[in-house]
Amino acid sequence: MSNSDNGGGLIVFMYLLTIAISIASGVLAWNWIEPDSFFGAIAFLIVWAVFSKIGHFIAMGIVAAFGGMD
Repeated sequence: MSNSDNGGGLIVFMYLLTIAISIASGVLAWNWIEPDSFFGAIAFLIVWAVFSKIGHFIAMGIVAAFGGMD
């Protein structure tokens, strides 16, 4: 089976992984920051973005590694 045969499944997996990472990083950031003020909310958004970017970077690297296999 070639890569073109697995492309659709890989795309669906990538989208599901992206959603899961976004939610998990938001929960992790909320539990770590626990915002109780305006600046706490700003800090939460910044930490959420950083956690999400790190998670997506790692996950997409793994997906790219598996997607490049024949």
